Amino acid sequence: MRILSIIILYSSICFTGFSQESKIEEKEEIKNVINQFFKAIEKKDSILMRSTILGDAQVWRRRSNNEGLPKIDFRFSKDSTPTMSSWPDMKEIALDYDITTNNEIAVAWIPYEFWIDDKFSHCGIDVFTLFKKDGEWKIITLAYTVEKVNCNQINRKN
Repeated sequence: MRILSIIILYSSICFTGFSQESKIEEKEEIKNVINQFFKAIEKKDSILMRSTILGDAQVWRRRSNNEGLPKIDFRFSKDSTPTMSSWPDMKEIALDYDITTNNEIAVAWIPYEFWIDDKFSHCGIDVFTLFKKDGEWKIITLAYTVEKVNCNQINRKN
């Protein structure tokens, strides 16, 4: 009986360690997909962009207008990828990654800074939702805020 208890204890420790390692690897895969998405923006690469998204991914944006009132708009990712080559030089810098997964769905909360033509434009929060399909993580929705003020409050680990 004592040997059986030791075997069960050892097995549970091995599986727990494997599970944690698997989650870390999974989060790194998701982070890589998101970084490829950011790289596609910077390189104006519509092929790379399409490789990170699943089908007609939804993009939601919340920003304030001149009166300070929130404005929310929506588009499908496929509507903006054909025009990428005409975009100005843009760079999105992730300040942190908070990724949660369960089975084959993930959510990533990412505070960011956005630069246009090497000038700071705005900051905000990106919220990516991803599904794992055929062994690969793909973005299905992106919701983000555009903030022009209080960017010092949007920082690492809010």
